[in-house]
Amino acid sequence: MKLTDVRSMQNIDKNMGDSGVPEIIPMEHAGKAIADVAAELLEDKEKVVVLCGKGNNGGDGFCAARWLLNYGKKVKCFGMGLSKNEALTEYGMLADSGVEIITMNTQADLDYCKMSMAQADLIIDALLGTGLDGELAGDYIEVCDIINNATCTVLSVDVPTGINADNGYVAEHAVKADVTVTLARVKVGMLLYPAREYVGELLVADIGFPPKLLAMDKSSYYLADKKMLSDLLPVRANDAHKGDNGRVTVVAGSTGYVGAAALCTKGAVKSGAGLVTLLTPASSSQILAMKLDEEMVRPLDEMENGGLAESAVKQITDFDSSVLAIGPGLGTSENTMNQVREVIKTATVPMVIDADALTALAGHIDCLLNNKTSKVLTPHAGEFSRLTGLSVKEINANRLELAIKYAKKWSVVLLLKGAPTIVAMPNGAGYLVNSGSSSMATGGSGDVLTGVIAGLIAQGLDTETAAICGAYLHGLAGTMATAGNPGLAAGEIAMNIPNAWQEVFENDTEDMFTNRAVCRVQ
Repeated sequence: MKLTDVRSMQNIDKNMGDSGVPEIIPMEHAGKAIADVAAELLEDKEKVVVLCGKGNNGGDGFCAARWLLNYGKKVKCFGMGLSKNEALTEYGMLADSGVEIITMNTQADLDYCKMSMAQADLIIDALLGTGLDGELAGDYIEVCDIINNATCTVLSVDVPTGINADNGYVAEHAVKADVTVTLARVKVGMLLYPAREYVGELLVADIGFPPKLLAMDKSSYYLADKKMLSDLLPVRANDAHKGDNGRVTVVAGSTGYVGAAALCTKGAVKSGAGLVTLLTPASSSQILAMKLDEEMVRPLDEMENGGLAESAVKQITDFDSSVLAIGPGLGTSENTMNQVREVIKTATVPMVIDADALTALAGHIDCLLNNKTSKVLTPHAGEFSRLTGLSVKEINANRLELAIKYAKKWSVVLLLKGAPTIVAMPNGAGYLVNSGSSSMATGGSGDVLTGVIAGLIAQGLDTETAAICGAYLHGLAGTMATAGNPGLAAGEIAMNIPNAWQEVFENDTEDMFTNRAVCRVQ
């Protein structure tokens, strides 16, 4: 699903006049879509309070109020000041319909608004939408506090008031909606935390923008969904044999960390790779050979202290492989770090770089830049912090922007783990993957992901596509394994990858809301 940002939507609005469609038409579509959702939420209840700002968001609210009146609902409308342009036209049509519109100029107006909301069955927040960058001020603070203290359902128009629709920042006193009907396209910041907690159930409404207008949207943000994956995942030929499905080489494990190696190789096997070989330090090879069944295990030369020997580099780079997954559980001894960097500098096949291999790159990013082979980096926030020198707090405040920045700077696919997972491309595109759940916050989960991505690359996907598909399948498998409940073991994620794959192809259509013009966002 294509996502957008505030600037792109503003550009579309500016160009509306050249499209041949009067600017009030999308507002009419928006108002009806909002009213239809509101009617579904109300069922046989009646009392609605609509709060409208001065701009287009308020105009959408005025229009929705008029439709709800037509549906037989009891509507009270409160405005924050003098409306303008199309919003003023909607204000006039609502006033002509007989609905009283109270402009909140005094404390008495605010008190009446508070009393009305206390009696309402539904509150519609049409105050600011995307028109805020920073903190709330003035009467907006008190009105938003009244909304948040109400006991009825809250429906926000486009974006809950107080939410930054680009980066997910939540202003103090922001509205926490139960349902948000966003217009035309989902704004990327709504799917980022902490904003995602304030959006509630997210619906996107088609408001009638002409295709040529939507084509002006130059944002490069996408939400991975089942429809996307069903178009991207490889379809295996009926007469396929193991050689057709690629060879994955996993470089992982060390004394005390054999589990990471086993989980990574299992992820590669369960994602469909034809042959998977684990190259691991000699001291770990015997226990891993006993632990694994489908995967082949080969020892790597090591030093007396357990670190990889210099000769291990050639053993790795000479091994016949379609893709190299490196890092899980390798350890961080000086010898191992040196050899990992040499492998990254000299490998000739695509690489998935994770865990201890990311640690090896900290302060040595030139290893990436000097090798033009396709690479996927899969850091969590702490590993990304070590790679960039930024604090975890800085990273979490701007996850999407920073992931894209460094994917371009390093010419890699950068998969930043978290909620949601972000897959950033060297060309500046960013994909959000929210198929997982908090139950996946468990040791070994990332090791499985590395193996899954490598397995997909082995089957012929490019690194960009494999990272998107791998992240989505991994998240879906984790969710399927425990239905989102705690207690998930990483091995269960790997075992559910085939089930997730099947789920994608059996359920690759959008989940529609009752009104065909409004689509539920998963």
